[in-house]
Amino acid sequence: MAIEEMRKDGEDPLILDAGDMFFSTVNINKNNLKAEKYRSETMLSAYEKIGCDGLNVGKYELLAGLGYLTEMNNKFTEIDFISANIRRRDSKELIFLPYKIIKKRNLNIGVIGLTNMVPDTMKSIIVDDYVKTGNEYISEIKNKVDIIVMLINAERKTQSTMVKNFKDADFIFTSGSTHKTSPSVSQNSGGPFLYSNGKQGKFLTIVDLEMNDDFSPIIDISPHEQKIKQVSNRIKRLQKKDPKKKLEELYAGQENILNMIKRYNEDLGKAEAALKKSINKIKYSSLALNKRVKDDPEMLAMVDNAIEMCSTLNLNPPKKEHNHSHSSKKDSKKNKRSKFSKPPKVNIRP
Repeated sequence: MAIEEMRKDGEDPLILDAGDMFFSTVNINKNNLKAEKYRSETMLSAYEKIGCDGLNVGKYELLAGLGYLTEMNNKFTEIDFISANIRRRDSKELIFLPYKIIKKRNLNIGVIGLTNMVPDTMKSIIVDDYVKTGNEYISEIKNKVDIIVMLINAERKTQSTMVKNFKDADFIFTSGSTHKTSPSVSQNSGGPFLYSNGKQGKFLTIVDLEMNDDFSPIIDISPHEQKIKQVSNRIKRLQKKDPKKKLEELYAGQENILNMIKRYNEDLGKAEAALKKSINKIKYSSLALNKRVKDDPEMLAMVDNAIEMCSTLNLNPPKKEHNHSHSSKKDSKKNKRSKFSKPPKVNIRP
């Protein structure tokens, strides 16, 4: 469902980006700089149109330099850039908001931004330890908010430790890895709930939260629903042999199948019981941003124009210094076939 459709249905989504939204490659150079900047600014313009409550500063955001990033922060004033552990080297001051408190209906939601993937070439900034800094800000805001959300740009190998490192957070959304969380994965009971969003711009991570009691734990019902769906489908396949007979009658004498049916029924009962006991619930889903998502005409025109403009900018690299160096016909054809990553058309991942 598109963001606009959610709003028309009376929902008020909190839209966040965990970082690495800028640029389509880490190899920013004089040949593609203009095209990559145009692409990023189109994405930011789209975010302003859609509405974005916070953008974590990650590795990709810094690739064109701090000057360009601060310029974008000043230009796109409707989007709050967040980073709790990036400071200026000269003044030691934070460059961006360390956190943001957002009110949604009757909830105060604190959002903290962190990264541990800043390029080594960045000499104008200091990057504080993201675990230590993150917990300091959690302590600072935990009595002011109902829910704490961490946006963390980090390598995949460090993401497995985040639940332990930020145990007082409620939700952790990460960027920096192509890994995508599956709805069937069981989360830590009561949180923090950890989600990795997959490849850049390919998926929209959606978490629906239903709060009914301030003192009850939050339960992730996604794996229970997945289990019910999975087991029910398996039972249906077994039943196809003869829909009029009971499974025990159908497979009488086949102990292996009967034991399997018994396990299926037990799993089904446990999952259904868990759903019934859940008071505060979250449901996680990952929406692929593909052709099935209905295009907003205005947004589609923006994207098409950006693709065309990026192609034009990228296919006009600076002239080589040596007079004897000329592009061959083969190189020319190769350039004409060059394509650019297409930004999301309507929805953009958190």
